[in-house]
Amino acid sequence: MKKIQYCFALLVLSFFMNCEMKPVEDFYGLSPEETNQLLAGILANQSLRDNGNGTISDPVSNLVWQKCTHGQVYRAGFNDCLGSPQGSIFNPNDVARAGAVQVAYCDSKTHACNSIAFPQVVQGTSSIAIAGASELYGACQNSNYLGATWRVPTVVEYQRLVVPGRAATLQFFPSTQEDDYWTAWSNSEDIPGETAHAISFDRQSYGVEKAIVKTQRNFVRCVRTGP
Repeated sequence: MKKIQYCFALLVLSFFMNCEMKPVEDFYGLSPEETNQLLAGILANQSLRDNGNGTISDPVSNLVWQKCTHGQVYRAGFNDCLGSPQGSIFNPNDVARAGAVQVAYCDSKTHACNSIAFPQVVQGTSSIAIAGASELYGACQNSNYLGATWRVPTVVEYQRLVVPGRAATLQFFPSTQEDDYWTAWSNSEDIPGETAHAISFDRQSYGVEKAIVKTQRNFVRCVRTGP
C-alpha cells in the first residue's frame, strides 16, 4: 500500500513540475529573439556617430549620411525628421511619411541616366544617343545640405546600414520609410538597361536587394564621402 501511495505522490509531483508556469521573458515589449537582434544591431552599429546636425557619420567606411530621407526636414530641437509632415498628393497630411519624396531613377527605361562602364552609376548627363533625365541624381546632387556635395549611395554602402537590422538602424535614421530606396547602380545584368538596384527598408523584406524599373519612383537617402 505504501508503495502505491509513493508512486502516486511521484506522479502528482511530476504533473505539477511539468505544468509549472514559466515567466514570460520580456524586455520593453520585445521578445527574447527581438531583444537579441536589437542588441546585436546596436553592437554592429557602434561605428555610427550622430553628429547632432542632421547627419550620421561612419568613420569606418569614411561616409557621412543624411539622417533624413530625401524630402524630409531635419528638426534640430528634436533631432528627428518630422519637420515637414506633408505626404503624397492623395494624402497630403501623411505624418508617417514626414515629407519624404519619391523619385525616378530615370525618365527612360535605358542606360540614358547611368554610366556604361561597370559599375553603372547614376549620372546627370547621358552617355548614349538617347537623352534622359534622372530625378534620383538631382535629388542628392542638388541637396546642398550643410553646404556639402551629396550623392546617391551604392548597394554596398546601403548594406552597411541594413546588416544590423531594422530596429538598430531606426535609432539613427528616424522616419525611414517602409519601402524601397534607390541605389546609384543600374542593373548591369539587364542589357537594355531597364532596371536599377534598390534596397528594401520594409520590415517584411528588410535589406533585400531588388531590380526595379527605372521609371518607378522610390525613396533615397543621400550620402557623401567624409569627413
